[in-house]
Amino acid sequence: MERPVLVALALIAAAMVSSCGIAEPHVSVLRGNYSFGQGRFQTATVSYLHALERDQYREWISFNLGNVYHSLGESESALGMWQMAREADSEALLFGVHYNTGLLFYEAGRYREAYEEFVAALRLNPASIAAKINLELALERVQAAEAVATPRRTEQPEQPEQPEAADESRRILEHIRRREEQRWFAVEEIPEEERPRDW
Repeated sequence: MERPVLVALALIAAAMVSSCGIAEPHVSVLRGNYSFGQGRFQTATVSYLHALERDQYREWISFNLGNVYHSLGESESALGMWQMAREADSEALLFGVHYNTGLLFYEAGRYREAYEEFVAALRLNPASIAAKINLELALERVQAAEAVATPRRTEQPEQPEQPEAADESRRILEHIRRREEQRWFAVEEIPEEERPRDW
């Protein structure tokens, strides 16, 4: 009596796992995730596209497909998929979209846009350390670009060094010079009998 029950359960499980079963699009997404984790991006793409045919969880699958495209270096396709994923209600998914878009923009040298994406990601998840670090990196690049783009004023002569700062610098240099002199004189003053001998 147990054997027919086990066979029936096996048939139900097989139906759920089959591509036509009620487990779709979950199985295709799992296959895609597994392939993506192994670096088999073409297989992952096929699995995600198959899952999209069901028209369920479209935003999540689009996000995953965008990640595959980004890994393949297809930036515009990745941005298109992530744009579709922006329609989601999930803050976790939207955080991922903004964060990954920020990474893509940063890699492309579009630092201002990357900065804005990391700001949007942090509004959704203020505890993300990685987003904070990337925000700071993008801000540094934006500020460096602005500093280069801003022409230097030639109207005003360079400000001379402040007297206090100059005095402090001189004192430090004088201290270093004295320390160096003491070290050299100290070596010369050691009597011959106290110097270590080479054996």
